[in-house]
Amino acid sequence: MASEKRAFVGTVDDFRQRKGWFFGAFVDEPLLNSDLVEVAWQQLPDVRPSRDQVHYHEKSVEINILIKGGMRITIDGAQHDLREGQFYVIWPQSVVSDISTGPDTELIVVRAPSIPSDKVLVDPDQNGRE
Repeated sequence: MASEKRAFVGTVDDFRQRKGWFFGAFVDEPLLNSDLVEVAWQQLPDVRPSRDQVHYHEKSVEINILIKGGMRITIDGAQHDLREGQFYVIWPQSVVSDISTGPDTELIVVRAPSIPSDKVLVDPDQNGRE
């Protein structure tokens, strides 16, 4: 009787092309594919605010843990300055914008459930959502 493979060991570097996302419904590897949760380890050096950052998620909640460096982020119009060891939670429909990071910023991101195309970009010139 052959045993079914039930574990996967990898490196975050193998998933740089996916901006650090290595677990979720969008991953081809069967042992990393799940619609329950998405996980990423992101290196985000020197990010500056831009129009294409403004977004929200329709149905998923996102937890971000700052493991290195610092960042500034606006969530639903409130600006937050974060440092290593802090985290923030973004519930569905919360609008995120004005992200800026330091030269060595790294985050662990967990989003649940894993729903492809859950991210909705918002036109910052409009008062409402698209």
